[in-house]
Amino acid sequence: MERSFRPSEGKRLDAFVDSAFAFAVSLLIIAGGQPMASFDDLMRALMRVPAFLAGFALIVLFWMAHRTWSALEPQRNAQATWLSLAIVFMVLIFVFPLRLLTETATHFLSGGLLPGAGLIRSLDQLGWTYLVYGIGFAILSALFALLFRQARASIAPDRVRSASQWSRTWTLAAVAGVLSGLLALTPVLRAAPWAPGMIYWIIPLGLGLGLASGRRAKA
Repeated sequence: MERSFRPSEGKRLDAFVDSAFAFAVSLLIIAGGQPMASFDDLMRALMRVPAFLAGFALIVLFWMAHRTWSALEPQRNAQATWLSLAIVFMVLIFVFPLRLLTETATHFLSGGLLPGAGLIRSLDQLGWTYLVYGIGFAILSALFALLFRQARASIAPDRVRSASQWSRTWTLAAVAGVLSGLLALTPVLRAAPWAPGMIYWIIPLGLGLGLASGRRAKA
């Protein structure tokens, strides 16, 4: 029989995950920041705020997913611990392709006004960056899907449906990451460099269709 951890051990696990996400955010800043020695340095740092905001929002999204899992009050067992640690490991790796894509994207969308020029020098590099990012996103999403799935065995019956819905949501996100990465290696990238990024829109679209289907089933 699998051993469940005491409440205090569960709190230590959650605290460790929270601190690791905070560290990932600091890596996001350090990766694009330099020591400031003048007013011009300050202006250059402020120009990076939009890219930092985009990366920060995604890191927070993953952190809130773990907090949502924790709020379901599942047992902190060995499986939950290893999945949580794997999530921490992947987030600390994921932050680097995340920063590369967010700065490149904000540079492109701003018409070259924001920093990011030269980070990705060719379509081939862009394709491989999309692939690395997509794999990281897919692995993180799959880990969350497994985390919510394993929670169903140890939570109150009225919360099982919520855990199942979250597991399906993160499974959809994992599929989006894989599809985006694969699309980036096809000729489509040369015709539409933005296309692999647009694949992630299937996540909210899929969620919307799922919610609509659920409402029809209840009616």
